[in-house]
Amino acid sequence: MKDSIYIAGPMRSIPYYNFHAFDIARDFLLADGWKKVFSPADMDRAAGFDALKKEWPKDYNWSVIPEAFEFEKCIGRCIKVVRMCDAIYMLKGWENSKGAKAERAVAEWCGKKVLFEEEEEKPLLLEANELINGPRQAEYGAPNQDFKRTADMWTGLFQYKLRAGERFRTEDVAWAMMLLKASRG
Repeated sequence: MKDSIYIAGPMRSIPYYNFHAFDIARDFLLADGWKKVFSPADMDRAAGFDALKKEWPKDYNWSVIPEAFEFEKCIGRCIKVVRMCDAIYMLKGWENSKGAKAERAVAEWCGKKVLFEEEEEKPLLLEANELINGPRQAEYGAPNQDFKRTADMWTGLFQYKLRAGERFRTEDVAWAMMLLKASRG
């Protein structure tokens, strides 16, 4: 029976603290029939920290714990949830995470089933979601940041057309697409 499962994996040193991977895994596990899926990213959101909603400097050091983040409380709640769940799901790269290794050790100590992302076959739509919202999205930044940069560039390019009520030309679309690429580079 697939009742409750906890997701463990690397967070530090990965853009946006790997929230994308945790969200994709959560959606995959729910689609796979798990009734309750516990994700550290969702638990952090519930505690008031959402790495995908905050604006980060382009050169942000993802290996540090953010200021005002209550790390000790985070450890306590994660271990509590691991002990309560029926299984643990190890994301790719878990071997490089002290926290994920500790969570796996607790799960094994408590006799929980341990599943590994590498062994799971993802449905096609979830794989597509990972491609769109995973590392590629982390490179572009949060959608609100990415779209704001693009909107600002397009506004600068087309403000004369907007004021004059002119129609867009084929060349305008080409310019807009070049600015879209430039805003992400």
